[in-house]
Amino acid sequence: MTSKEFAKLIGVSQSTVSRAMNDSDLVPEEKRRFIQQKAREYRFVLNSHAKSLRTLHTHTIGILFPKHFVSMSANMMLSHVYDYLQKEMHKYDYDIMVIYYKAEDDDFSSFERIIRTHKVDGFLVLRMELSPEEVDLLGEYQIPCVFLLNASVNIRPDLNYLFSDSEYGGYEAGRYLGRFPEYRKLFLTAREETHDSARRLAGYRRGLLSAGQTLADEDILRCSLSIESAHRCILENRSRFDGQKAAVFTYNDMLGIGVVNACREMGCAVPEQVQVISMDDIPLAGMIHPCLSTIHVDVEEMVSRGCKLLMELIHGEESFVQEWLKPWLILRETTR
Repeated sequence: MTSKEFAKLIGVSQSTVSRAMNDSDLVPEEKRRFIQQKAREYRFVLNSHAKSLRTLHTHTIGILFPKHFVSMSANMMLSHVYDYLQKEMHKYDYDIMVIYYKAEDDDFSSFERIIRTHKVDGFLVLRMELSPEEVDLLGEYQIPCVFLLNASVNIRPDLNYLFSDSEYGGYEAGRYLGRFPEYRKLFLTAREETHDSARRLAGYRRGLLSAGQTLADEDILRCSLSIESAHRCILENRSRFDGQKAAVFTYNDMLGIGVVNACREMGCAVPEQVQVISMDDIPLAGMIHPCLSTIHVDVEEMVSRGCKLLMELIHGEESFVQEWLKPWLILRETTR
């Protein structure tokens, strides 16, 4: 149904329909409510392209995924974040355009094309490796942008962000596991997450040190960002578990699940012989058996505030936020 047909159906002008559907103050509130109610009854919506030409807004935001993104099933934390993003942007009547690249793609030209053709009103960036050229392009076209989740090695002072304080998360894990001096301390990290891994490792070492414990360099293990890779890595390093107790802090919950699976295969009791603390607290962490002890990242608050901030920027408000959100330790069945 066109706006002209809808206007004729309910007995108002086409321009009145357009103004009412865009919440214009030029239409009295009672008439606006009437038209919007009729639109719901007849399932009428304004043509998004026509609407964008009038308002200069596309009512779409871009979500930039990390370059190492594989799939929603493999990158469970990103899937968790995306679920919250969808729900939150629905409140603002905004659509989402997910942007991620294959290894052979030209990242900059794809990103540049989206900006130059004004396909989105703003970006939420989950990519730690956004290049200086990409950031400069955002500034050139004055595209609102908010960074979420994890930080890169260098953080520009002019960018809006809400990051998880992963160094503090590592500290909380180390402070707890440091209470058990009889357990050999290990750290299992992901090769794909160099910068954020360094933060978690630094925090873990600081937490262990507060309890008089240390982490040897040879006890830092590396694998790919998957349950299978973590499982394989632990089996390849089973000598670190033979005849002794071990406490493992893993980069995220997926690696934590891989460690627990490997312990089961090796016959190591969790948590009596091997304690495991992971990070993120994706929903699956509390559903498996044994349930993972983990560092909870407050995705709900981060996404809610990040989306609100982006909407303020899109509508011309001079908002500016740079904040590290502190995660916290949740003890479940993989720790004593």
